[in-house]
Amino acid sequence: MSGRILILVENEPYPHDRRVRQEALALTETGHEVTVVSPTSERAPELETTIDGVRVLRFPCPPLGGGAVGYVREYLLAGLRMRRLLRRLHKEEQPFDAVIVCNPPDLLIHLARPLARRGAALIFDFHDPAPELFEVMFERRGLIHRVLLALERQAQRKADVVMTVNEPCADLVRGRGGVVRENVFVLSTCPDPRRFYLVEPRPELRRGHEILVVWIGRMSRKENLPLLLDAAAELKRQGRDEIGFAIIGRGDVAEEIQAEIERRGLSKTVFMPGEADDEMLRGWLSTADICVSIDEHSQMSDRSLMVKVLEYMAMGRAIIQFPLTEMKRVCADTTLYAQNGDAGDLGAQIRVLADSPELRLQLGEAARARLLENGLSWPDQVPTLLAALERAQTVKQKVQRLRPAPPQPEQRQA
Repeated sequence: MSGRILILVENEPYPHDRRVRQEALALTETGHEVTVVSPTSERAPELETTIDGVRVLRFPCPPLGGGAVGYVREYLLAGLRMRRLLRRLHKEEQPFDAVIVCNPPDLLIHLARPLARRGAALIFDFHDPAPELFEVMFERRGLIHRVLLALERQAQRKADVVMTVNEPCADLVRGRGGVVRENVFVLSTCPDPRRFYLVEPRPELRRGHEILVVWIGRMSRKENLPLLLDAAAELKRQGRDEIGFAIIGRGDVAEEIQAEIERRGLSKTVFMPGEADDEMLRGWLSTADICVSIDEHSQMSDRSLMVKVLEYMAMGRAIIQFPLTEMKRVCADTTLYAQNGDAGDLGAQIRVLADSPELRLQLGEAARARLLENGLSWPDQVPTLLAALERAQTVKQKVQRLRPAPPQPEQRQA
């Protein structure tokens, strides 16, 4: 069954959010007509375009938030700009069959209500729990935390179906969200083997280093990148100049990290090549000897499925990470674990792998096999996406049948 699907995303331009892109392409490939509304960026400045059959409408990206007030300003401006686009879409003759609303922010669900009144099923795509994200970023709870809990609960209950990234987040939806089990779907963000596959290594990416350590992600304060610089500095102090580090990505702390690299005299050890497209990612990951994830324990990270780690696994790389609850369940003994938040132990684990090519090969092969055994490849997830869409439309139709018909005007007696 095909139809018109709208996807709303505020915090990343399409097609650079991997989860949103994979959902849009999977729906397009199964016969649906897909439109995505997202912000612009320097890499994606066009206000309207079509990418691989997906219609893309973008609004001018507001200034990104850097604190509680900054995030409120960002979300309000983005909401107003998205609303203008949605009014335009609302006027189109053919209505949408379903709207997928991606958080954060949870407030986006309200923008979709006019389309829902025209018959569109609402799917809330629960990427990140905002209350936990707030607590990690600002190290407090209080009134804002309680407001975020209320907004999250409201968004989940207004939706016909909730999709989320893993079982711990699904437990939150069923528990504090109060959503019935049959309306909650776990759709994991997984590597697509059509995009993540080994290519010929590129020795020039090593920049003269015998061992290349790679971190890939979005550079934000919660990523704790200074800890990786601490590990790199300690290895340099130990005379391990053959080990180089590549920090790949973009984000609001990129300039700070670059300045810190220069301040510490690590410019020859740590390099930041910027963001990489799929082709460059294949090159970096095919060349890397060791891949790292440095997310520390928190209520949020212990529930999170770290996409970067799944990508490392898909490429058969040796991985070092901290022992987060969900990632230990997924990876088991196929990666090395450093003591949580301990830069010295992170450096020690890097040294172990740098000195043992056999262990690197063994761990990389085991990690890739475990990923496939657990069904954590995107083709394995597509049936769940289609099932969630079908369930949402079924729920919507049931609600519409139960809704009382509007009163008819009384006819005048002859």
